[in-house]
Amino acid sequence: MKSILRAAAVAAPLTLALGAVAAPAQASPQAPATAAAAPAPGVPAFDFAKDCPPLPAGIDPTLGLCMQMVVTGGSMKLGGLSQTITQPMRITVQSVQADASSNSEFTSVTLTGKPMTIPGGVLGLLGLNVPGLDGLPFNKVQVQPKYTGGFTFNLPNAGLEMKIKIINDAVGKGCSIGSKKDPVKLNLGVDLGQISVVDEGDPADSFHHPPVLHTPAADTTFAVPKTDGCGLFGPVIDWKAGLPSASGNNAASFDTYLALAPYAPWPTASVQRKAAQDPVQQLRNLHITG
Repeated sequence: MKSILRAAAVAAPLTLALGAVAAPAQASPQAPATAAAAPAPGVPAFDFAKDCPPLPAGIDPTLGLCMQMVVTGGSMKLGGLSQTITQPMRITVQSVQADASSNSEFTSVTLTGKPMTIPGGVLGLLGLNVPGLDGLPFNKVQVQPKYTGGFTFNLPNAGLEMKIKIINDAVGKGCSIGSKKDPVKLNLGVDLGQISVVDEGDPADSFHHPPVLHTPAADTTFAVPKTDGCGLFGPVIDWKAGLPSASGNNAASFDTYLALAPYAPWPTASVQRKAAQDPVQQLRNLHITG
């Protein structure tokens, strides 16, 4: 009975995130000669020289793009479970074009972010929240989003496929909500009228000082699959979390900062120069597929 109670709680707010992994770490592009100004309070820092992977061999750097999205707040509801975002999640996307008139295709998608701790752990999820016990073995519950391989970007929508890893001593290392074969498929909608420019960046060297934008993003149409790799605890977690959960019963709302830039400055023709200096229009013109 104790094992079932522990497992039941494990499933709850695992809902926390958006997430993903992908290409292995590679050497970084050359660092800038001068550091960019520190971001305003509450705005995440963007270091493309450190975080963006090198381009594949033979790619024109003016046709290669790095984009980062940082979710700094918001919430998710998965079936009967609700949780706020408590740790920033950074998604880094590298994409390339065959030529200047083609859509981009992603070559790398990664997500970095610390696991998110569920307040009260297992006991808290059972309504027995005792202060100071969150970190006890078997009581501590964390969740962490993991990328499963699908990404698209075509405003006003951005698609991301993920699973949510469940971290608890009782369930082992392979337990998650969703899986690579049956992921949570977010189709986040962006209100184009709410996109704002936080930092216009440096058009002459946007890779080392990219423009930064802020926008909310949300989805209420996605379905949530049942757990995977949780063994005997799976059915109990599914029962506790109300999984699988059909479209219309779930919601995601993210407070997102976004930055993007080509690996090398675009040619200075007037139309290209205007696009490079208008980060909102640049974002709206961006189309990334798999």
